[in-house]
Amino acid sequence: MRIPSAEKKEKLRFFKELYETAVGAQKETAALFERHYLQYCGDDKIDGSFEKAKVVRNITKELIESKRSAYIPQPIVTAEMWSEKNERNAKSIECLLRNLRNKLPYEKMNDIDEIYTMVYGGRVAIIEWDNSTMTHNTVGEIKKTILSPKQFIGQPNIFDISEMEYCFCTMERSKDDLPRLYGVEYEEADDIDGDSETNSVCTIIICYYKNDEDKICQYVWADDTVLSDIDDYYARKKYICKTCGQRKELCSCDNPDYEMLNDEYEELDHDIALSDGTVIPAMSEVYKNGRIVTETQRQPLILQDGTVAMENVNGVLMPMYTEVEIPKLEKTKLPYYQPTKFPIVIRKNTSKEDSLWGESDAEAIRPQQQEINKIESRISEKLQKAGVYTTVPEDFIGELDNSIFGKVIRVKQGNKHLYGTIELKTDITQDMAQSNRVYDHAKRILNVSESFQGQYDPSATSGVAKQMQIRQTAGIMQSSRIMQNAAYAEEDEIIFQLYLAYADEPREIAYKDAQGRIHNAQFNRYDFIERDENGEYYYNDSYLFAADKSVDMESDRPTMWQENRLNYQSGAYGNPAELETQLIFWQNMEKAHYPTARENVARISENIKRRDEGLQAQLAQAQGQLEQMNNPDNLKAYMSYLSEGENGV
Repeated sequence: MRIPSAEKKEKLRFFKELYETAVGAQKETAALFERHYLQYCGDDKIDGSFEKAKVVRNITKELIESKRSAYIPQPIVTAEMWSEKNERNAKSIECLLRNLRNKLPYEKMNDIDEIYTMVYGGRVAIIEWDNSTMTHNTVGEIKKTILSPKQFIGQPNIFDISEMEYCFCTMERSKDDLPRLYGVEYEEADDIDGDSETNSVCTIIICYYKNDEDKICQYVWADDTVLSDIDDYYARKKYICKTCGQRKELCSCDNPDYEMLNDEYEELDHDIALSDGTVIPAMSEVYKNGRIVTETQRQPLILQDGTVAMENVNGVLMPMYTEVEIPKLEKTKLPYYQPTKFPIVIRKNTSKEDSLWGESDAEAIRPQQQEINKIESRISEKLQKAGVYTTVPEDFIGELDNSIFGKVIRVKQGNKHLYGTIELKTDITQDMAQSNRVYDHAKRILNVSESFQGQYDPSATSGVAKQMQIRQTAGIMQSSRIMQNAAYAEEDEIIFQLYLAYADEPREIAYKDAQGRIHNAQFNRYDFIERDENGEYYYNDSYLFAADKSVDMESDRPTMWQENRLNYQSGAYGNPAELETQLIFWQNMEKAHYPTARENVARISENIKRRDEGLQAQLAQAQGQLEQMNNPDNLKAYMSYLSEGENGV
C-alpha cells in the first residue's frame, strides 16, 4: 500500500480517512454483530414491531452454552522433507508449543474464544512478540490477545486476511499507560474535559499494512496522538548515530543524533553450539558463483610420517615451506529471520460464502428465538388474564377489599344468589406444544441433542445408546472443530516464526516420553540455520502445522476409559498381572484424564522401583557369594578338607 506523504500530520490524516472508509463499508456487519450480542443476552425486541416481548425464553444462550467446549487443540508439527535433523527440530517445535499452552492462560482465552466464535461467527487473535517479558536467562515471549470481531476492521470486500493490503484493530487503554507501552505522552484534545473520569481511557487504533516491498508495517494512533509508526514491522532494529556512523552501543559523541535502521545480519564473534553437538563457526568460507574462494598461503611442508620437512640453510636446519591453496575465510554473517504474515488469525465458526466471518449460531436460530418469544409472551398474557373473580350485585354499595382477586364482576339485583366467585380458565396446551416444537427446530439447526445437553432422552435406552448419540452429535458439529483446529495451526506457525525471529537465547522445554518420564530439551533458533550451495545461510522454516484430533475427548471420556480397560483385560498392553502392564494402563488413563490415575501411576512406579532395587540387592548378594566361593584361599581350604576326609582323619 502506497502512503502518499511521510509528513506526520498528513500521514495521520491519511490513516484516519482510511479507517473511516473501512468502518463505513462495514456498518451493516457491525449492526449484525450488535444484534447477535443482544440476542445472546436475551433481547426482548420483536423484529418488525415496536412492541417488545413480555417474556424471553433465551434458547440462544442455552444452546450456545451447550456447544461450548474446553477442548484446546494440541500441535502436530512435521517437516516437509524428512531428515534426522528436521525430525528432531519438528519435535522441538511441537514441545515448545505444548509448553506454551501450559504457560499462557489458554483456558481463559478459550472460554471467551468459544463465546465470540458462536455468537458472532468468528473471533480475532493477535500474536505478538513481547520484548518486555524477561526472565533471568531469556528476553521476550509470545503474547496472544483475543479480540471480538467488533474490534477488527478489515479491508472492504476482501474475505481472506492474507489477501488484504491493510486491516485495523481497536483496543481500550488507559491514557496513563501509553508512555510505558509506546514511550509517547497522550496529547489531550481541546474539546475533551480532562477532569472527567470517563476520559481516563482512550481508544487506540492499530493499522497493519503492507508497503511497496510487501513488508508488514504498523501504524498506531489514539485521537490526534501518533503512538507508533514502524516501517517493516518484523525487521530487527538498530540505532545508528548520524554524526559518527556507529551503533548506539559504540557511539561516544557528545550530542548523538540517532536514527533507527533495519538490522539484516548478525556477525558472529564466537562459534555457536547447536543441539546436535555441531557448531556454526565464527569464520566461514567465502563463496563466489557457487564455488569456494581460495587464497595462497605459505605453510610448513609436512611429510608422510607427520614431521615437518627440514632443509640445510648455511649449516642451519630450517623448516621447508610450500605454497598451499586454502579456503578464504570471513566473519560468519547470519541473516535475521523475518515473518511474512499479518500477526492476526481469524477463527470462523463455520464457513460462509463471501464473508470474512463464519456463520453465527445466534443468526442461525434467530427466527426460532423470535417465534418462541412471541409464543411465551402470549402464554404469559393468557395466564395473567385468567383467574378467579368476585361477583357482587350490580347496585352494590359499600367497600369491597378485593386485593386478592383484583377484579369484580357486578350482577343485577335479582341475581343475589350469584354472590361469590367466577373462575375463568384458559387453555395453553397448543401454545406450549408449539413453543417446544420451535425449540426442537432450533436444536436441530445447531445439531444439539438432549443427550449432548445431559438431559433426559427417552430414545436412548441404554448407556451405549446414549454414548452413540453423543458421538453422533459431536460428529455433526465437527465442522466447527475443524475450523478451530485450522486457526490454532495457523497461530502455531506464526508463533514458530516469531521464535525464529526474536528468541536469541535457547528456550528450555520439557516433555514426556512413551514411558511417562519427563525429559529436558531446548528450542534453539540456530538449529534451523542451513547453508545452501552458494554459501548463503538461511533459516529452514519448511514445517507443516496441524492439530491433533485424537485429543478431542471432552464429551467422550467414558468411552476412552472403557476402551483402555478392554485393552488391558485382553492383554494388549502385556500380562495384566505384571507391574509394567499396569503402569502402561494407568498412564493411558492419565492421558484420558481419569480421576486418581496420576496417583496410581506414581504408586506403581514406586513399586517397580522398589522391586528393581530388591532384585539388584539379591543379585549383588549372589555375586558376592560366588566370588567368595571362587576365592583361591577358600578353594585350597576346601580341597584340604576333602583330602583329610579321604585319609580317614
